[in-house]
Amino acid sequence: MSAFKSDLNRLIINIFLIMMILLSNPFIIKGQDSIFQIRPYTIKIDTLIKTDTTYIIDTIISKYTYIVTDTIYETSENDSEIMTYLLDDNKDFNHKLEGNFGITFNQLAITHWAAGGESNGSGKVTSNITYKYNRKLFNYVVNGIFAYGMSNYTKDKRYEKSEDRCEISMTMSNNNSNNLSFTSIASLKTQFTNGYSYPNDSIPISRFFAPAYINLSAGYNYNIKDYLSVYISPIAGKMTIVTDQRLADLGSYGVEAGYWNIYNGDSTWVNGKNILSELGINVLIKYKQDFKDDISIFSTLNLYNNYMDPNKSNRWNIDVDWETGIKFIINKRISAIVNVHLIYDDNIKFTITEIIDGVEVTKQSPILQFKESLGITFLYKFATD
Repeated sequence: MSAFKSDLNRLIINIFLIMMILLSNPFIIKGQDSIFQIRPYTIKIDTLIKTDTTYIIDTIISKYTYIVTDTIYETSENDSEIMTYLLDDNKDFNHKLEGNFGITFNQLAITHWAAGGESNGSGKVTSNITYKYNRKLFNYVVNGIFAYGMSNYTKDKRYEKSEDRCEISMTMSNNNSNNLSFTSIASLKTQFTNGYSYPNDSIPISRFFAPAYINLSAGYNYNIKDYLSVYISPIAGKMTIVTDQRLADLGSYGVEAGYWNIYNGDSTWVNGKNILSELGINVLIKYKQDFKDDISIFSTLNLYNNYMDPNKSNRWNIDVDWETGIKFIINKRISAIVNVHLIYDDNIKFTITEIIDGVEVTKQSPILQFKESLGITFLYKFATD
């Protein structure tokens, strides 16, 4: 009987010691099969993602709150210091949403004006929204630029679209201490509503996703100064999409036009292509600088050359998209903005008339597109920490 009591006391003492070890060691992890894992594990810092409650890695369950990881490995470092580092949400990543909404007005009133002219008023709504996400090894920025404007002409009581812009882009770069970084860019540009060649407002010359431009590129970005950067991509893909079949059949925006296929006296209509794919080099130069507290200047120059054009004579054509703006800050909510936008694209052709040897000739040809605007803007800004 005494031997039984002695064995029972030893068993109780052993159970007590095991429970003390379990309670005192936070890194002992209980598996789903009730097998205790006493080797310390820590979380790979580069793959840290914030979430809630309990996390499962393979068959291991950990009770740590607000930490989840997709990679674990053994370590011999001080476990308490590691967990303190991992619990700091601001060590590895941060994100920020910022942007602005603006309303711009322009107005002209004319009565019995000898020099001529027509009373008109115009307005537009603009929005620029940016989401920034930074990690220890990389960062990316998602940017959206949206604008829509209308003009009203009093005499003819007509309305014309003056602005229509829908642009979304995503830029991803690796983080390093140098000014040079590997960068990839994806962007989409289109419009919201039909476009017309006024005063003809019955036949649209453009629509939503007709055209739409999708650009994918990878290269290197060099920050020369805090206000100036140059991005060069030797492998840049550009896709032009024309979803409106009538415009596609006309060969608008560079897609292959429709045609009649005549074979053995029979004719068959072949629809125009809806997609034009290009591969070339892309150069993007950005400049933005504030002068004192009331003047801000920005300029974005985008150059693209399709060196894989099937027509070798077109391989030296360079598409140009250059936008420059100057903002004069009147107060916190009101600014005067001057904006100039130039576009040249060999695939966008306009109907022009020329006199050749005394004969009037009408043809389709690319020309420089120019747009300038000046207005008073009421601006609302927002940002998150």
